[in-house]
Amino acid sequence: FSLEGTVAPTLDLKEYLGAAPPPLSSYKGKVVVLFFWAHWCGECKQQGPILAALATQYGKDGLTIVAPTQRYGYVAGGKEAPPDVELRYIDEVRQKFYPELAGQPIPISEANHVRYGVSTTPTLVMLDRAGRVRLYNPGKMTREALEPLIKRLLADSTRTDAR
Repeated sequence: FSLEGTVAPTLDLKEYLGAAPPPLSSYKGKVVVLFFWAHWCGECKQQGPILAALATQYGKDGLTIVAPTQRYGYVAGGKEAPPDVELRYIDEVRQKFYPELAGQPIPISEANHVRYGVSTTPTLVMLDRAGRVRLYNPGKMTREALEPLIKRLLADSTRTDAR
């Protein structure tokens, strides 16, 4: 499954942590990395600081991170939890392991994972300035792998009308 070359599907934004997330269409003109993560995912916790460093370095040039997640029905130790308890747990994990996402709105929706075909976390989806998917990567990526693509997409300012 890959969405590369297609216009990015909309995100379900009805539920979220933090501030209300804007629709993806509001990011036109920016390069967006969608970071699909899970509260239980160790590789996600390794990916977060890499994305944070890239966002710090390239944010002024138009790089934005959006980090959707979903409920899985449990909290620490695999203990079953009702939706409200799990949501609080997701927020605790976000604050503890993803301080770089503290100011980011976090859409919470299984529908987003389905729309993007996310079967593993992390999954990274990079959108160009026109909102088209230019990278679809299930699994963790190094800074060395991400940075050249980010630089190329940021340098391409002519693609904003292709949406």
